[in-house]
Amino acid sequence: MAYKLHKLIRDKLVKNKAQKQFWSIFLIEAVLFLSASVLAIASAFELDKLVKAQRIYLPAISLQDFAFSFLFVTFFILFFVFYKKADKFKEIIFKSLFVITCFWGGMTCLSLFIPIFGAVLIIGALIFLWLEIPSIWVHNILIILGLAGAASFFGLGFNPAVAVVILVVFSFYDFIAVYKTKHMVKIAKEMIDKKVILGFIIPKEIKYLKEKLNRVKPGGGFMILGGGDVVFPNLLAVSVVPSGLLRALLVVVFSLAGCFLSYWLFSSQDDKEPIPALPPVALLAIIGYFITLLF
Repeated sequence: MAYKLHKLIRDKLVKNKAQKQFWSIFLIEAVLFLSASVLAIASAFELDKLVKAQRIYLPAISLQDFAFSFLFVTFFILFFVFYKKADKFKEIIFKSLFVITCFWGGMTCLSLFIPIFGAVLIIGALIFLWLEIPSIWVHNILIILGLAGAASFFGLGFNPAVAVVILVVFSFYDFIAVYKTKHMVKIAKEMIDKKVILGFIIPKEIKYLKEKLNRVKPGGGFMILGGGDVVFPNLLAVSVVPSGLLRALLVVVFSLAGCFLSYWLFSSQDDKEPIPALPPVALLAIIGYFITLLF
């Protein structure tokens, strides 16, 4: 009887600890996702006002152009991942890609709110810290700026219907890339090994945000949310900005619900294996968009 009671208490404590960790991780994920999403929408709103005030023509981006650009970058990265003779150049290439993306995205966002000189100082300081004293919190701030800038800039060039198609197409791509060809898993492992991660690093507790990037390892107590899982739903949210901020924010709320669903599916696994996070996020984002059409 004493043994059974002890086992029940132990199981209860383990369950409570697991639940606490579940919500702690999702809280961090939610804050990071919302930070990038809200910044993307705010930047897109300011950019849309600037374009209209100066009567600048913003060309529409076609599905074909976007898909070609995405596949070009993917094949470029895959070349360096699988080409063994390029091993000594991989870290330089990946770091350069990260710095260029975050600098351009950060400048796109910050220059809409503060003078360009101040934006350069902020982005430059963050990149210097990332290169010299790489920690998770610096990495995540740069990713917020990079992803928000990309979503705000490209999202305004999309018709919402095209953005919906992009979400559907790349959800299937994500599924194939993770479960069939598995090249997305290979890319992620390679970038983690080189300490260059194009996505959010989510620790199990807030205090671990100050850890160095070299502590991040597959299965090492950190979860990765890929940049595409943030950018793609925000392309749809930003494309709705000209129709109203509340509509765009509704898409973001539904996208966040999709993030929760994706995280719940990941956590429900006995053996934690990588899963395609985009399909649940895309599904809920599209539902959110269709709801906006009712108003």
